[in-house]
Parts: sequence; structure tokens; C-alpha cells
Amino acid sequence: MSGPAALAPATRTPGAVRANRVVLAVLGLLLLAGGVLVLLLGLGVLGAARADLAVLPPGAAVPGWTWPVVGAAGVLVAALSAWWLVVQSRTDRLARLRLEDADGGRTVLEGAALTRALEEQVEAVPGVARASAHLSGTSAAPRLHLRVRLTGRADPAQVHRTVTGEVLAQARAALEVDRLPTRVELDLPRGTGRTLA
Repeated sequence: MSGPAALAPATRTPGAVRANRVVLAVLGLLLLAGGVLVLLLGLGVLGAARADLAVLPPGAAVPGWTWPVVGAAGVLVAALSAWWLVVQSRTDRLARLRLEDADGGRTVLEGAALTRALEEQVEAVPGVARASAHLSGTSAAPRLHLRVRLTGRADPAQVHRTVTGEVLAQARAALEVDRLPTRVELDLPRGTGRTLA
């Protein structure tokens, strides 16, 4: 049985996940290379004379190109950091659903309206303390992410059956779709002492 660590990221775009991996891999490699270089210098592997040298000898003249290069590197780091933050703020949440009927008409449904209705229906299920939902994907292929916090006074399997059977069937009927891929996460309260089969 796979645990929460096996679940795919639910609220990040594939671009954000890819950017995280690239940035962290490059940063890790740079830090590793710098650490190895300093270690080799300090141990005298690259020459005993270099191990005793100061980073900047007293009274040494700094070349004129040093500070513009340091400034450019700082600007580059700041720009990459800003880009990374912007990428992190992007999610794959679907704000509106555009539903088309057979007559060529189009209805725009606010994603928040649908998810609020779903949350209320799920919270009405016995044994549910709280529910939160959001849509992702596209209007043509929406996906539902549902997180259900349980009270601990109901069978989680029964709650899961009710949510996936009744509530999601009503959501599919409302959207007039045959499939609505859904990720349901059940949060059990701490210390319930229940063993799930």
C-alpha cells in the first residue's frame, strides 16, 4: 500500500515541478563543487602553498572588472530567484469550466461554485469533519482534488464509498460528463487507534 509520499504533486503545474528539480539540482551541484574545491584546497591536495594562502592577501589590489562581475552575478541571481518565485505561484487550478451543449450553447461555471457545493455535500456525510476541493486540468478534461478530514467516529471505507459513489456521481451528472478523474485524500484524526485493511 502506497503512502502519502507516493502521491503526485496536486497543486503545482508540471512546469513548476520541473523548475524546482532543475533549480535544486543546479544549486546542489554548485554547492557540492564549491565544497569539494574548498576541501581540496584546505587539505593541500592542490598544492601545500595554496592551502596557506589568504583568500584576499592584505594590501592586494582588486582588479577593476571584479565589482561589475560581482554586481552582474548578483543581478542574475536576483532575476533567477524572482523567476523561480513566479513559477512557484502558478498552480494548475481551474477557475472556470466552459460547458458546451448539443445546441452549440456555452455555459461558464465558476470552479469555486462547484467546489463549494461539493465541499458542502461531502461535509454532510456522517463522519466527515471538513472537506476541501479544487479543480485542475482543462475545461475539456477537468480533474477534481478532494481532501476529506474525518472525525474518527465513522468507518473510513464507508465514507470513501459514499463520497466516490454518491457525491461524485452527482458532480458528474451536474457537469454532464461520463468521467471525472478524482483524487480523494482521507485525513484521519491522530490517535484514533484504527487499523485500516
